[in-house]
Amino acid sequence: MEARNLLIITGSNLRLNIKQTLFPAVLLLLVIPWIYGTSNLDSAKSAECLERMVALVGLPMFVPLLKPEQDSGMNAMIAMRPFPYRVIVILRMVLSLIGAAALIFAFEGYMCMSRCRFPVCAYAVRTLASAMTLGFVGLLASVVSRNTAVGFLVSFCWYCALQIESLGAAFHCVSNGIGVQQALVLMGSGAAITFLAQLHFGKTA
Repeated sequence: MEARNLLIITGSNLRLNIKQTLFPAVLLLLVIPWIYGTSNLDSAKSAECLERMVALVGLPMFVPLLKPEQDSGMNAMIAMRPFPYRVIVILRMVLSLIGAAALIFAFEGYMCMSRCRFPVCAYAVRTLASAMTLGFVGLLASVVSRNTAVGFLVSFCWYCALQIESLGAAFHCVSNGIGVQQALVLMGSGAAITFLAQLHFGKTA
């Protein structure tokens, strides 16, 4: 019975992810070539494109993950009650992680077809880490505030701060590699999201 419930939960959350996260992220990637050059880039310029533009998929892929529970008047995901809410949160994050990785690899494939030269796998992992950091910061803010709009605002402010070289150098992981600070933010925010989401929404999910 638990295996069947898990399949039902996975299916419902997969549909939720496609509707609320994947479609906006795809639209974002489609816009990038129109506003940022993606042809004939060397390794350094490719890293800049991935870091400044493609990593933004972390906002639509992660920030709105708990929006169903935050919307008033919604008794969301009744079928999930046999499982602790933290399991649902982790499941949603994993599905978004897989979706974000697929989108990043797809965009890198497009860049390679446009004659960009860079280490594909290494840059994909680093871009995913950058996207996750942006998304997790916003998701954590949305859990604390119980408001998805606040999460997007905090993520955007974090993104703007990273564009200042003196503040964001430690988090330019596509260019410089994944550092200790990046890893700590990812692990700490992920743990905090899971704990606080269970605390705030676990009784109603």
